[in-house]
Amino acid sequence: MVKETVILNIIILFYLLQRVSEMLMSKSNEEWLKKNYKVVEVNPKEAVFMKIFHSFWFISLLIEANLRKHLQSDLFAMFIYLVLGICLVVRFYSMEKLKRFWTIKVLSIPQQKIVSDGLYKYIRHPNYLIVVFEFIFIPLLLSSYYTLFAFSILNGFVLYRRIKIEEENLSKNTNYKEIFKGVSRMIPYFLILLLTINLPLSAEEIHYQFKDYKEAKKSENYINFESTSTKFGMINSTFDGYAKDITVKYHLNGKVIEHLETIIESNTLDTDVDSRNQKMFNSILETDKYPQIKIVINEKVTLSEGEHQVEMIFFIKDKQILKKVSYVVEVKNGKFWIYGKTALGLKELGLPDPSIIIAKVRDLFDLKFSITLQ
Repeated sequence: MVKETVILNIIILFYLLQRVSEMLMSKSNEEWLKKNYKVVEVNPKEAVFMKIFHSFWFISLLIEANLRKHLQSDLFAMFIYLVLGICLVVRFYSMEKLKRFWTIKVLSIPQQKIVSDGLYKYIRHPNYLIVVFEFIFIPLLLSSYYTLFAFSILNGFVLYRRIKIEEENLSKNTNYKEIFKGVSRMIPYFLILLLTINLPLSAEEIHYQFKDYKEAKKSENYINFESTSTKFGMINSTFDGYAKDITVKYHLNGKVIEHLETIIESNTLDTDVDSRNQKMFNSILETDKYPQIKIVINEKVTLSEGEHQVEMIFFIKDKQILKKVSYVVEVKNGKFWIYGKTALGLKELGLPDPSIIIAKVRDLFDLKFSITLQ
């Protein structure tokens, strides 16, 4: 959780610094234009309004992201990073094409040269297209869905107003309309919104947190491990434990899970015996060095009722183990209840044997879980 909080705030800081650098660049370009042209600012309140709107977007993003404390799972996050990387390239490209004429303020410049080659041959406002994508994909990456929906819709109206002011100004001083006749402004905005609106709906997170062993044991949603200890070679006793901090991230498309990732905070595993817990944290799992255990399903899984098997990847310390897991799906009140079990060996995981002279611990640990998806 701490790691994700740091990363999401670094992402927000990066884009905040980018916006500040753009403001400084715009200011420099404005000063150069004023020295070389008879420049008049069109609708001065427009630039102020844009700055205020984007400031509120950052505030909303910062608050919601830090409340949720959740980044998208690895595969989905990689897709979003790719989209945002392309956005950065296109943004810098459009700024480079416009050069000194790129400004935040709408300026009336006599005999202004219109850029109509490259991307501008196909889209009138590639820079605003990038703003649309950023308003969708940055909140999506940070699971800030309220910010995504609210500000994406508002952004549509803001950009419509902004583009109208810009194009009216350019049409007065140039043959703008003739040059861009038949060229899309930036691909219909609401088409983009409709195409991406299903993404946040398929990216979900569930976080289970329990104060102690007893509360975790009573919960309908749990991850439990169990093994046996044999004392003096004769007396068998069973011990078990529960995870007290579990995060489940998944993409559900109808009845198909396209990706699922479960994260267990290692130092929240609890066997209800302090001495056993400390040995588990310090000697076996080394939780200071390896704070999380991850369980991942990369294949598509259809949630149909009945018994099934699926391959899961277990990431424990520096080991990566592929295991077949049996599970049962039940549908109750529109929710998918999933009960599963498997067995993990200490040796196959490369974990130290916790046995002592008088008590031998069985190598295999039975793992059981119950989660609810909707």
